Amino acid sequence: MKKNKYLIIGLIFLILSGTVIYSSKLTVLFFPTQDMELSREMKFEALKKEFLIIQEITVTKEYLTAVELVMVSWGVPYLNENTLMVLDTNYQTLYMKHFINENLYRPKYQLFKFPENIHVGKGGKVILCLSTSTGNKDNHLAVPRMPTGKLGKLSVKPVVNEDVIGTLKGAGQVFPIEGSLCMRTYESSFGFVNWFKTFLFFLASLLTLLIVFAKKLQPFVVQLTFVPEKIYVVLALVFGLALVFITPPLQVPDEHDHLNRAYQLAEFNIFQFDSTVPASLIQLFDTFGGMNFNTIKKTSIDEILSQRKVELNPQVRSAIFARPFIFPYFPQALGMFIGKMFNCSPVMLLYMGRTFNLLFSIGLIYFAIRTAPFFKWIFFLLALMPMTLFLCASLSKDAMIISLSFLLIALLLRFAYDQHKKINIQDLVVLFAISFLVATSRSVYAILIGMFLLIPVYRIGSLKKYIIIFMSLIITVFLATQIGALKPLFQPKAAASTQSTMNLPLSLDALSAPTPTPIERFERSDRINFPKGVNFIEQKQFILNNPIQYLGIVFNSVFISMRTFHLDSFIGIMGWLNKPLPKWHINFYLLILIITAFLLSNNDIKIGLINKLIPASIFIAGVILIETGLYLTWNPVGQNYIMDVQGRYFIPYAPLFFLLLYNTFINNNLNLLLKPRKIIPVKLKQKALIKQVSVVQNNRQIILYNSYYLLIVCFSVISLLSTVYVVLTGYYIVLI
Repeated sequence: MKKNKYLIIGLIFLILSGTVIYSSKLTVLFFPTQDMELSREMKFEALKKEFLIIQEITVTKEYLTAVELVMVSWGVPYLNENTLMVLDTNYQTLYMKHFINENLYRPKYQLFKFPENIHVGKGGKVILCLSTSTGNKDNHLAVPRMPTGKLGKLSVKPVVNEDVIGTLKGAGQVFPIEGSLCMRTYESSFGFVNWFKTFLFFLASLLTLLIVFAKKLQPFVVQLTFVPEKIYVVLALVFGLALVFITPPLQVPDEHDHLNRAYQLAEFNIFQFDSTVPASLIQLFDTFGGMNFNTIKKTSIDEILSQRKVELNPQVRSAIFARPFIFPYFPQALGMFIGKMFNCSPVMLLYMGRTFNLLFSIGLIYFAIRTAPFFKWIFFLLALMPMTLFLCASLSKDAMIISLSFLLIALLLRFAYDQHKKINIQDLVVLFAISFLVATSRSVYAILIGMFLLIPVYRIGSLKKYIIIFMSLIITVFLATQIGALKPLFQPKAAASTQSTMNLPLSLDALSAPTPTPIERFERSDRINFPKGVNFIEQKQFILNNPIQYLGIVFNSVFISMRTFHLDSFIGIMGWLNKPLPKWHINFYLLILIITAFLLSNNDIKIGLINKLIPASIFIAGVILIETGLYLTWNPVGQNYIMDVQGRYFIPYAPLFFLLLYNTFINNNLNLLLKPRKIIPVKLKQKALIKQVSVVQNNRQIILYNSYYLLIVCFSVISLLSTVYVVLTGYYIVLI
């Protein structure tokens, strides 16, 4: 039994995984078979109870597995009841679904999965019919159509005697409509096993082989060497560069702002004496800005490549409002400066800036992982987190903020816990420089210097020297925060500009108007009903007068009302909050991070409760500062939750949170469990016996940890592949 235990475990795993894969009705919807390219030509048709909307669909494969339709309920005061039916050409019902127009306040895809794959036959036709029992001119579901769509014939037919089937079969009047509904179909050439299930079967078989031959693979696993910083560089370069070029222009939060400021620095306009940029940069927004916050709009490679023909023409300028930061835009500006030397087009300058931003971020994080005395794999996972790499592969200054923060934390941890490290003048100069850059990049992260208190006094020398260095660090950081407008979240004018600009309508012709219109004054499409009552001074007074109530508001926002959004946008909601990762991806990433923080420790480094209070205090203070900044400038006075706080704001503080989970208890107990209970060669001498026990135990530890390191690397690759897939299919039509 013991000899065949790996074989038995492997067979059980194969049977269970095969059953789950085979029995799943529709494992995952990956690439659609037919998809409608959406543009500004899209028109909306009202679904009313007097009419049927009839869409003919020509199937390109054997089976139809699901359909997705774009739907929206503009200004609907209450919900209504709708029905989607799929019928064959003889009007026999193949699928029917009753649904209500819930959470459709802006256009988005509504998925309809079929319980079983519908066999139509290649080139066969089905009829999709939309009807409603309550829709009227004041309360209805709207379905967009594309006048240029070629999915099949589209028509509207008056309902006769409230009989949908009878109306379809009848010879009543039919009103043909140009184009097709905005929708996509999922089809398969196989009835029960699609290509994705086949791929899952292959993975399950591969894992089964690894389990069966686990004992023979152990010597190979023992010899594996994992250097997290080197693995990080390889994965970050491969997938980071992929994200640089597949993410369409301006599809990272506030990237138009970052583009403007980086270009200003590329022109050595450091102090913004002239707050303008070439009008050709602004025109990029005219082309790609329509996808911001839009879940259905897509672009194409041809549309992006066509932008290479646009000349920069720096003499024709447009007035803009660019953020006054300097240091976090240095990599992007360097890339654009080099691009300008070769007369690159605006879109090529954007990609040059992204590339240099990525390379600088990778370099800084490489040194952060290398510098950290422990928790290297936590830094590794946080650095390869979809949201982190997505920001690093953009023009966002968050890339430099995150990488510099990681490096600062790693450096302070090394000073505090690496007993072999002697702190010299050069180390202190580096510490002051990084702290200065973090504070000038975004002042809310300046409190990370509080980690200095983890350093024992004897590592510095005397208490007097310790206090002088720490006070000098505080003064340096304070002065850094005063350079330029480094407090945009806490300035009264920020709140005033919020109210005055968010109510201006978005005009598609505004960019070509004689008087240039700054991008920042365009209405954000996620702000259709922007809440009134935002007032910086009154909100500040409310917080000061009700500190206990305000702490309750923060608690409610972080742990109750906005918890899910914070976690999702921490791991990754790509684009302008419109390309979310799958839930399994987000949940597994959080789980891997927590397990890694608990499991991987250094027995030579112990962090007591008192020392954990320091990072805990900094983390809590950082969360409150971030929440307060957004509460002052983006929320109505006294609102009982704080909106607009995204999880990505907490990434620079994330190592401090996971530091609270650090322990040596689990590691020590694993060592006891891995100690061999029986020694087979009983005739060995005592010293040889002890040595063999030590070797066996050491090999088991190496196998366990190397296996977990391998798991982390494999999971990171799967995570990044999933991220690339979400971005690719979110912005482009990718068919199979």
